[in-house]
Amino acid sequence: MAHPGRVGGAVKLPARKPRAASNRAPAIRTPGGLLKGVGRVVLWSLVVILLLRGVAGVLAQDTSSPVARPVVRAAPAVWPDDAARSFAADFARAYLSWSPQHADRYEQALAPFVSADVASTIQPTFGDKATRQEVQATSIARVVALDKDHALLTVAAAVAAPEVTTRYLTVPVARDSAGGLVVDDLPSLAAPPARAQVTEPETAQLSAADQEHIGDVLEHFLEAYLAGRSGDLAYFAPPGVRIDALGGYELAGMSSLVAVGPVTGDTRTVLVTVRAKDADSRVEYPLRYRVGLVMRDRWYVAAINASGKG
Repeated sequence: MAHPGRVGGAVKLPARKPRAASNRAPAIRTPGGLLKGVGRVVLWSLVVILLLRGVAGVLAQDTSSPVARPVVRAAPAVWPDDAARSFAADFARAYLSWSPQHADRYEQALAPFVSADVASTIQPTFGDKATRQEVQATSIARVVALDKDHALLTVAAAVAAPEVTTRYLTVPVARDSAGGLVVDDLPSLAAPPARAQVTEPETAQLSAADQEHIGDVLEHFLEAYLAGRSGDLAYFAPPGVRIDALGGYELAGMSSLVAVGPVTGDTRTVLVTVRAKDADSRVEYPLRYRVGLVMRDRWYVAAINASGKG
């Protein structure tokens, strides 16, 4: 009996069904695709970095109240200012300098300073014995502000006629909105400052040791100071202090040395009286210096003619 599935003595196996082909084709990576992928990674990395920085900036913000900065305002200009002072001094020089033989030049010299109304009345009358006079130097002695644009400035003028005397001339100065200056009224002659009545400073004697040691220091210091030997002064000054030398004089002698203020401790303020001789003319001048000293390993000159207690 023939066995099913056997043909001609051979066994016939059932045929296999063919495997269904896959719908997904294997991915092929091209250079363009790789670049796109890398670009996406870089882009998302930048986004993440920016987000992280933004969060860090918010967390780092100072939530405290802002500190108010002071508003710096320019100080108002003082009236009368330097320009008005110089203008008044120049006017006084022109007003107090003249030559009767050249009266026309006097009027011309005043013209740049005065208003038209003042120019017609300011011309002086020269007498028969009037002599030439000239202002050699001027300085401002007093200042009175009448309002924001008018002031009275008193000028001290050294006048040679022919002997040198000091005249005090009060000059009325006005300014306009543009800052221009003019003498808007006649000047006036003024009295000199009153002489003060003051008491002599209270002094005390130094101890014998201080008198010797400080006197020796000051003698050598003043020799170098008057002669102009700045390099030698460094030895007498404490560290960090510089004292400039004078020059042109010689120390002719010291006549007194007294203390002003305390005579104990590590500091002294003294008054030293000396005679200084002009190296050229050989004229001697009596002088008194106010000197501050400090004690370190020895006495040092810390200041000369400086302010301080005592």
